[in-house]
Amino acid sequence: MFSPNNAPAGAGSIQAELYFSKKYKPLVRRPEELIDPVIRDLTRCGLIRETDRILTTHVLVASYANVIFDIERADALAIVHGYLDDIGIRYCGRYGEWGYQWTDEAFVSGENAAQRVLDAATVAKP
Repeated sequence: MFSPNNAPAGAGSIQAELYFSKKYKPLVRRPEELIDPVIRDLTRCGLIRETDRILTTHVLVASYANVIFDIERADALAIVHGYLDDIGIRYCGRYGEWGYQWTDEAFVSGENAAQRVLDAATVAKP
């Protein structure tokens, strides 16, 4: 409901994300089998009404879409960021900072990384 361009007039849209990983929580059924349980849970939580007419559904499995916050994260992050810092590569966004970021946060992260590059270029000029 944030934009009239997300759905036809008089309709709305909603997105649900479910977490799976081969290492911690394997997907044990076809992704399409999750549609009905998700609709039931969205209804139970009051995010959609039982009287709502669902026009379409779509399932997408994004195998590498989320940063995993496990007990190995901090050490791995220090290694990766330390190496990138050592060789002068600026990182940003969800995957570069290895953090869960919304789109606007990722955009600001990119702006900040670009500014750091510009600042370093200005300092390096003779």
